[in-house]
Amino acid sequence: MSSNTDSGGDADIPDRSLENPFQEGTWMQELFEDVLTQERDVIIIVDDYRARRGTGKTVFSLQLADAMDQTPEGITEEKVSIQPEEVRNAYSSQPRGSGLVLDEAEVGASNRAAMSKTNQALREIMSMGRVEQKYVVVNAPVRGFIDKDIQKLADVWISMTNRGKGLVHHLKWMPYQQTLHTPKQQYLQVSDIETGTDLRGVYNYLTRKKQQRIKGQDGQEFIPLDEHKEEVQKKKKNARKESRDETIRAIMNHPEIQETDISQRMVGDAIGVSQQAVSNILNSD
Repeated sequence: MSSNTDSGGDADIPDRSLENPFQEGTWMQELFEDVLTQERDVIIIVDDYRARRGTGKTVFSLQLADAMDQTPEGITEEKVSIQPEEVRNAYSSQPRGSGLVLDEAEVGASNRAAMSKTNQALREIMSMGRVEQKYVVVNAPVRGFIDKDIQKLADVWISMTNRGKGLVHHLKWMPYQQTLHTPKQQYLQVSDIETGTDLRGVYNYLTRKKQQRIKGQDGQEFIPLDEHKEEVQKKKKNARKESRDETIRAIMNHPEIQETDISQRMVGDAIGVSQQAVSNILNSD
């Protein structure tokens, strides 16, 4: 089955394999082949296209990490958590070839505090040289919750478009243009985790942990819904602003544009900002 977004095809996340688990000829298969050959990490961010809850991010993340896991035991409770610090510790303690999941990365005492911990944990993981051969899946309400410097070092962004179905993007940093591009590559989809399997047990474990957090039984205060929605909207607005600024930089720094008479005012008029705003964006680098 084709997995090219141009043809509208989908590709299932397969059962766990001790080699490359992805469908041959797909972008994910080629990426993971490089990961295995180079014996390096892979960092995948999973969010929801409309910042919704309950669209199967947990099931999707577990299935994805379990498919990539190269160890005999596969995904276990020790390899998943809703606590960023625990995933950071698992990165150091779990065997090479392990899949790891930081589930529902927005859960915490407050959105700001929770995401600060998440970003710090990811930053520490990436500072270790990315040679531990771990396959880390992090899910959040929107990609903008993850700091931009971390996104630059991540590999893949998967946005859930429907329950169990995600659109795969390449997180591609362009050093000359100083912009982060997100070209669409393919779809991945999963069905529900089968009852009675080890992976279902891990899913139930995470569900209990989240329920304890909601009830305040783990010593943490759950995020009020209004605060959650407000923070999501703020992050989406910031993400749009960052995308606009990256577009302006890419245009003005393009060699062919610099050889023309196209001015900052003309670019600003086309995008909907003032010439001064364009100048400020370019001078903020």
